[in-house]
Amino acid sequence: MAQSWTLAWTIQAMRLPHNLVRHSSGVFHFRLRIPPDLHAAAGLKVVKRSLRTRCPRTAQAWAYVLTARYHAIFIVLRSGTMPKPTLNDLLNLDTSTTRPYEINSSPGGGFSVKAEGAEDHARAMEALRLLTASRVAPAPTPAAPPEQPTRPSLSVARAANEWVQFLTPSTLRKTLTIKRAALTSFVGHVGATKSINDVYRPDVAGWVQALRNEGLSTPTILNKLSYLNGFFEWAKGAGHFTNSDNPAKGQLTYSHREKRQRRKHGFKAFTVDQVKMLYSPEALSANLSEAARWGAVLGLYTGARVAEVGQLTLDDFIDIGGVPCVRITDEGDGQSLKNDASIRTLPLHPDLLRLGVMDRVSTLRAAGETRFFPDVKVGSVNGMGNWLSKAFSRHLDACKVDPGAIGRVGFHSLRKTVIQAMQTGGVSSEHRAQFVGHDLDDEHHAAYSRDYTPAEQLKVIGPTLRWPLDLAAVRGALEGPKTARKAR
Repeated sequence: MAQSWTLAWTIQAMRLPHNLVRHSSGVFHFRLRIPPDLHAAAGLKVVKRSLRTRCPRTAQAWAYVLTARYHAIFIVLRSGTMPKPTLNDLLNLDTSTTRPYEINSSPGGGFSVKAEGAEDHARAMEALRLLTASRVAPAPTPAAPPEQPTRPSLSVARAANEWVQFLTPSTLRKTLTIKRAALTSFVGHVGATKSINDVYRPDVAGWVQALRNEGLSTPTILNKLSYLNGFFEWAKGAGHFTNSDNPAKGQLTYSHREKRQRRKHGFKAFTVDQVKMLYSPEALSANLSEAARWGAVLGLYTGARVAEVGQLTLDDFIDIGGVPCVRITDEGDGQSLKNDASIRTLPLHPDLLRLGVMDRVSTLRAAGETRFFPDVKVGSVNGMGNWLSKAFSRHLDACKVDPGAIGRVGFHSLRKTVIQAMQTGGVSSEHRAQFVGHDLDDEHHAAYSRDYTPAEQLKVIGPTLRWPLDLAAVRGALEGPKTARKAR
């Protein structure tokens, strides 16, 4: 007569293992993915077996048992000691020889399992051990961290000085001066001796209102707030500012009217007639130095920002798959970019090649130069594109380019001209964004898309950037004698 065994455990309610699948009939199935490196040896990618039970707890117990057995098989299989026929036998584990256990639950959270015979008892013990192993033992209470000595809070003035010292090695002098001025203004408003941890939102709001009372525009105040925001983020990271809320965040935003005004009064794109006038050989030779002529031409065919053009090195001109390209990067000495999206590689337009851009690169390399604009000073206060911006503005004045009653024109107008030319030519937003270094603000685009190759970019964008210029005459102007003015 079979011996009867009764087991009882008290466990917490638990979720079904992810290896369990319930069929529409209510019967549970066990499903396990084979590791990719064992697909060939196992001859299949997924194990799926019916557990022949509708009871969640019985199915759960078998899921733990089967998972343990299969993982043991995987270990042996990787060791190379298991022949394939044995593997197939184990993978085809027959659960039809098992029977559903009788499980009786109690209101107090316990249950009992009835097993018949020593062998059946051993199986039940294994299932229950795996089922409860990670559940019955409470997690140890972590020891309390040792108390740290209280650190005196810095004054706002001292914290501001430390922030400036932190920024100094990696920040342009002009930018550092602007940020220091914003912090000095804030420190003067709240008081130099005030503890940084005693600064709250009303303190920042009062400073913002004081700036408004001085007549500062919203864009200017927002810039100063962005520097203050960076200061508090740094202070939090350094452990000087222990409050969870950054008091500079969300203090000021553009109103709808101000947004419309900014768009209305921003840089305007050049018309085709204005491009023809600005890039006539006579105008280029009369108004611009040799370096500024090349800077203006690069801006017209790349839409790059003035600082991106001014900091180009000869190493930035490369060949990718037989396509001459120029890199916009921050890897070189003195180079910096607006954001991560600005890092890009542009195919050189065929018109730029006809104008002799690569010939200039070769000439400069032969002369031992390292920069496309050799006279530009690295680390200049106003950035490496300031000279080109000023030169192009004088060129616009000499050519009497009128922006009209609303808006303004400058080197940045070339960027808008290029973008609108691509848009008119039907170039997709993805191509345009990659070419000019804009961010599409779409996490799915970044996660699922790839960058276009230079050849793909050139095929789509090249035809849209063909300007009505006499390229031979313009090349003569580019190769003409230097004027007295040098890039600085």
